[in-house]
Amino acid sequence: MTLSITPTEDHRTIPRRFDAVLGGPVWWGVHLGGTYWLVPRACAWGTDLPLHALTIAMALLCGRAWLSGVQVLRGARLADPAIDRYAQRDVFIGWMGILLATIFGGVTVFEGLPAFFLDACAMTPTHGP
Repeated sequence: MTLSITPTEDHRTIPRRFDAVLGGPVWWGVHLGGTYWLVPRACAWGTDLPLHALTIAMALLCGRAWLSGVQVLRGARLADPAIDRYAQRDVFIGWMGILLATIFGGVTVFEGLPAFFLDACAMTPTHGP
């Protein structure tokens, strides 16, 4: 008698694979571009809260991409490679998703960290005399 472990729900869907590999870089790019767009508006509003909210939201979305990588990896390890020809590819996708989400999540946090300690409006050029 052999013990066979099969996942109750296979998380190796195409959107989950894309989220695992591209989620971290995309959310970091959104954070970078969003910060450039948001700093002048936050200074006009007189608060840094939108910058903090953007950093926290993008870091959480990078965490979701990390979780997608873990789920793809777990699903690939539970699959039978003799039957599922994509299992080895999904192991690679899972590990790359975990790595990329960790790197870009860290970059997102390190980019947003100075806004918690420094005044972003102090270095923003003002218009007029």
